[in-house]
Amino acid sequence: MGNLIPLSRWNEHPLDQCLAVSRGTTLDRQKLESRVAAWLAVLRERAGNRWAAYHSDSFEFLAIMLALWQLGRTACIPSDNRPATVARLAAGLDGLAGEFDTSAAAVVTAEDAGVLPVVWITPDPGFVALEIYTSGSTGEPKSITKTVAQLEREIESIETLWPSSRDSTVLSTVSHQHIYGMTFGLFWPLASGRPFETRNCELVEDIRFNAEFYNRFALVSSPSHLGRFGDATDWSAIAGACDYVISSAAPLAREDSLRVQHLLRAPVREIFGSSETGAIAWRIQRPAESDALWQPLPGVVFEASGKTGARIRSPYLGEPDDYELPDRLEFLDDGFRLLGRTDSIVKVEGKRVSLAAIERQLMQHDWVRLVRALVIERARTETAVVVQLAEAGREAFRSRGRRAVIDELRELMLQHFEAVVAPRRWRFVDEMPYNRQGKLPLDNLRAMFDPEALLWPRVLERKICEHGLCLHFEIPPDLVYFDGHMPGSPILPGIVQVHWAEHYGRDLLQVDGDFEHLEAVKFQQIILPKYRVDLNLKYDADSGKLKFEYTSERGRHSSGRICFRR
Repeated sequence: MGNLIPLSRWNEHPLDQCLAVSRGTTLDRQKLESRVAAWLAVLRERAGNRWAAYHSDSFEFLAIMLALWQLGRTACIPSDNRPATVARLAAGLDGLAGEFDTSAAAVVTAEDAGVLPVVWITPDPGFVALEIYTSGSTGEPKSITKTVAQLEREIESIETLWPSSRDSTVLSTVSHQHIYGMTFGLFWPLASGRPFETRNCELVEDIRFNAEFYNRFALVSSPSHLGRFGDATDWSAIAGACDYVISSAAPLAREDSLRVQHLLRAPVREIFGSSETGAIAWRIQRPAESDALWQPLPGVVFEASGKTGARIRSPYLGEPDDYELPDRLEFLDDGFRLLGRTDSIVKVEGKRVSLAAIERQLMQHDWVRLVRALVIERARTETAVVVQLAEAGREAFRSRGRRAVIDELRELMLQHFEAVVAPRRWRFVDEMPYNRQGKLPLDNLRAMFDPEALLWPRVLERKICEHGLCLHFEIPPDLVYFDGHMPGSPILPGIVQVHWAEHYGRDLLQVDGDFEHLEAVKFQQIILPKYRVDLNLKYDADSGKLKFEYTSERGRHSSGRICFRR
């Protein structure tokens, strides 16, 4: 593997080799050995071959995974640790290691044990090291296994294409709980001896903040973050310090790629692949090209299959070493283009239609920046689209209204599709509902068409606070309350805030009685679409009063008391 140290022999790095950093604080191999030993100590006491591993800190996640490998156990990698996920894992796996709800069965955590004497074992190349789960971008998630050999061959292929320098620190906006973030933000840096930042950059502003700790850096990201780069953030202090940017999860819009390249003065390398295949192709958008073609990674061979389908052969696919891609490709002399997925053909009212074709036609309009089409089941089967508008589209939305925008886009659809299969449901968003891995799960898209979901905030977390309840939620941009309310500048009406407080009070705090009146109500700051807000509720059963308070990082938005007659 050249200058690479294989993942299976990670302990061959020098003892004082810096493997990770936390905003400038160094974490060397000795520290990693200490954490792996601590996890070994507790995992040895528990049986089972398949264990879930989850931790928000990538260094600690790596320690859990290496400890499992030392014990010959497979690390099963969920994308999150939400209650529903934990319930599913607990039912199918032998245990849970890391940041899980400790009330769940078979959860283990590990305290720091210092440096313990351990005889390190090198896993066999055929050892099944990982079980990962697809994001559900086109349907139900499924599990996929990866051997040590597959992981190491993929890293070697990437290193062959782009030999790495040890001078840069790897920052990431993509969770290491996803195979893309794991490969490019964790495994490749570890094998090549480059430190990785242990904490993800949740916001675009975090990239700017964290990068200032290092002389050089590289960025692993996704279209959902790179699409938000702009002049509102001063990038001049770190421009030129970036070695490269990696983007995956979906094709990156050409304008976004060129803008990021300009702001960071670094190439943006796009990766094409999937959980099943790993990274299989790449491209870099350049100003002189209208649409850069995709190129295979070293060792990966693309072959035409049928009219527009394709198969690949890859040294890190495992057995068998070929795979039929669910994508339509156009092969040219010097690369290929992506034309959409082959599995996007659906039936609507008995007629076949390609969701990819609907997306392509809508993308031809100047108003549309990005679009995703799907099918929803109501009284009848209908085609629906989620549209991210370009600036011209946003201006049309403000000046002409939602109905006029839909009418024009639907007229475009009727030029190419029968009325029965043309989109009937439309949602317009400032950005797509990506998950933390930069993917667009089908469930996230479907949720936008749930009639109930459009009446309520998107609850992200709820917890019992002192004498009450705290709900943390996001304000969906498509709430019905925004329609017609302050056109062009939608804000959450005060009456809706009171209505939500009463609803959640009755539902979760057993508030009883008929609404009587309001007391001490104050509306101090407006709440806008996409805000993340805390609703704090306290109920005094003796007085029959429900106290509510809406707060966020911006301060207090509103507060008051709802009085009930009992």
